[in-house]
Amino acid sequence: MNGRFFLSGWAGPETLFPGFPSGWTFRAPFCDGDEETLVAALAQSGGTVLAGWSTGAHMIVKHAATLLPRFERVVLFAPFARFGDSLPGRITRAMAAGMAADAEATVRSFWKNCGVPGEPVWNPDWASPLAVGLDYLLRSEATSGPVAAGNVTVFHGDADRIVRRPAVRQALALLEGANFREFSGGHYPDPAVLGTALSR
Repeated sequence: MNGRFFLSGWAGPETLFPGFPSGWTFRAPFCDGDEETLVAALAQSGGTVLAGWSTGAHMIVKHAATLLPRFERVVLFAPFARFGDSLPGRITRAMAAGMAADAEATVRSFWKNCGVPGEPVWNPDWASPLAVGLDYLLRSEATSGPVAAGNVTVFHGDADRIVRRPAVRQALALLEGANFREFSGGHYPDPAVLGTALSR
């Protein structure tokens, strides 16, 4: 098995990660498929490394019993068991209302709060699937576990304002034996952090 897969976060297209390592299969939840489709593809493929950021990391935690044994190494950035463990539902619902009024402005505000630099490209085709994704974040919860996770490393930015430390702790409680690493930064793992973590 030599597959390397990265499951990104909500509003996390590949254009957010300039210089992303070559040879990886990159998937953005909702824009590239729903949870069922993405998890089924990962479970069928298996490989050497599975990585996930934020919502993608949540999906991996949620299906840890199925996915972790299929990969030699798993790297998770800002995972959560339930998004509400970090941000109250009223904020997510406000984002949903914002998506209906001005999807681009809502996503760009989110990117700014994540610490994404510059002005990433916006694709209007993302608006509808990302609205579905916010409904998912209000409902989804990882409840099974703990799962043996000695092949998992969890990374978290010390200034993350989106997925905060208590939410990461809740996810870690479901991952028995996982390693934890903190990096200096916010919710967005910049290319240097990402590259170092994925190449270890």
